[in-house]
Amino acid sequence: MRAPLLALRNVTRAFSRGPYELPVLRHVSLKVDAGQVVGVFGQRAAGKTTLLKIAAGLEAPDAGTVQFDGRDVGALSRREAARVLRHEVGWVERAGPASEELTVFDWLRLPLLGRDRGEARRRSHAALERLGVRDCADEPWRNLADGERVHVALAQALVREPRLLVVDDPTAGLDLIERERVVSLLHAVADDGVGVLIAAPDLHALRRADEVFSLAGGGLVGPPDPPPEERGAVIDFPGRRSA
Repeated sequence: MRAPLLALRNVTRAFSRGPYELPVLRHVSLKVDAGQVVGVFGQRAAGKTTLLKIAAGLEAPDAGTVQFDGRDVGALSRREAARVLRHEVGWVERAGPASEELTVFDWLRLPLLGRDRGEARRRSHAALERLGVRDCADEPWRNLADGERVHVALAQALVREPRLLVVDDPTAGLDLIERERVVSLLHAVADDGVGVLIAAPDLHALRRADEVFSLAGGGLVGPPDPPPEERGAVIDFPGRRSA
């Protein structure tokens, strides 16, 4: 049986607050398969961003393991771990580039440094085209509207052609039409065989996910399936999609 694309096993993480430790994640286990959309629902400050950063390899857990395609990320050499994170995991940077003067096109090319310039240009334009924001290529980040920033951030993650896409609160600040468009784009990415992990405090962003879990008190649980009469509602309570 093939290993999951991503598997978190008994992950624990705490932060120091003076003489005390604040537990954020307690023995969290989660898996994402290729082509699957997995959602994590939780209120703000529930630990969703910490969970996603650990899943993307940007932070290390205090305990537990993170496996990517069956490989323990913590056991990889620094060089191999960097290669996995750079080429196989797309982390959506909602904050944008460090310099707001950097143009969208130049920001997209940063993950492709060292590659052939023609290939980097092609992939950058293709990502912007796919996300519907090619007209923003020459604009600095500071000139972009909120909806454009979300789409450009997704393009910057997808330009790597990752196997796993990790997205934190992708629909924050967007109107209903933009939210639906972003959700549809994420599912289109999954249809291409990419594993997608989303965290959000908004049920709308997760309503079409294959699996949805709730994060509260540092623990992760799966909410029950919605009653049959509610499954056709515009916004369903998140649950496991029936086969």
